[in-house]
Amino acid sequence: MAPGPRGPRLALITAAVLTALALTPLLGPSAPPRPTDAPPPARLLSRYETAAPGNHINRDCGYSIPLPDRTGHTLWLFCDSVWTGTDRGLLLGATAATAAYRPGRVPTGLTELPAPPAPPATTPGDHPPQAMLRTPPGLVLPGPQVLPGTLGAPPAGTGARCHIPGNAYSASWISGAARRPGTSTLLIAYTDVCVRDDAISTQGFGLVEYHPATNALGGQSRVFAVPGGLPFQHNLGSPLFWRGHLYLYGSICDREAFGVCQGGRVTLARVRADPGAWTDPSAYRYWTARGWTPDASHAQSVLHGATPSGVVHAADYTTLGKGYALIEQHGVSGDFRVWRAPTPAGPWKPGRRATVPCAGQSGFDLCRAYIGHPELSTGRHLLMSHYNPADDHISVTAVPW
Repeated sequence: MAPGPRGPRLALITAAVLTALALTPLLGPSAPPRPTDAPPPARLLSRYETAAPGNHINRDCGYSIPLPDRTGHTLWLFCDSVWTGTDRGLLLGATAATAAYRPGRVPTGLTELPAPPAPPATTPGDHPPQAMLRTPPGLVLPGPQVLPGTLGAPPAGTGARCHIPGNAYSASWISGAARRPGTSTLLIAYTDVCVRDDAISTQGFGLVEYHPATNALGGQSRVFAVPGGLPFQHNLGSPLFWRGHLYLYGSICDREAFGVCQGGRVTLARVRADPGAWTDPSAYRYWTARGWTPDASHAQSVLHGATPSGVVHAADYTTLGKGYALIEQHGVSGDFRVWRAPTPAGPWKPGRRATVPCAGQSGFDLCRAYIGHPELSTGRHLLMSHYNPADDHISVTAVPW
């Protein structure tokens, strides 16, 4: 299994999805009543999807973060998106939406944001997704043997541009977001990937600041870049600010059998919580049992007995009295485990194991993107989203603490 697939697979887009685009008839303007937010488990829905019968958006990687300047509203960030119905299209890369939220409920009225720097709408709308981040430049087709996660000299790319219609594309996929302390600015983490057939080559990790009030981006920086594929310690996500530092997590499955991770690592990087530092690759330090090292190859796992089959997700639940929680997917059967810690650096202790519905998988189109949502969670339940290929959609479920 490829480590950490985050977006709908190209095979899905070029086959099933494009077939659906060609065959789905245009629908009339009549719209059903809009649903209210639903109790979990339920689908996460955009107003585009509820505007007319047959409207559908296929996407994953549903990260969320409360908007600092709009009480009771949250920003949602997604990876590749494909939609059918009254409009048809696809975006290979990040999209964004906003919605009001209530703890313990699943939002069913997301409004898609326009592409920055267009100003956000003053009232909710039902238009389809638009691009959040531009297509990343400079990505190359991977060589014949891409081994993401190794820290030796990574295999070189072919040198050819990562763009072959129907075969390969470049995209920036969201890997998390956090509010910059003392500001109304959000810091978004992302990875730059070249997707070709059955290979995902992660060639860059970057950070960009987002200003919700104006829907504007700034300070974008590709922090780490390797054409042959990043070592997993530089393939980072789940940004967390804590006591003057920015923390980010990486993960890899070292031993996999029959779709289940038998052993792996979850590593932790930190850097001073300042743009001058987090845009400087040499400023990053990596956790070891004896302290922080500048050498990423010496990073050790912060989870004892880690078995991550995909991208892990950590978030801050301290306002609920739950500390920090990290969700670790184990394989393709829907199994996962929630780890708990008092700080982003741990000590992490294993908690509840659970399973979510997981079916309809083929090739690399797998159950994925197990992401927690602190603002939706309650003192009794952690609310977690995930992508299930059986219905090509993000669903949100409640997991008892």
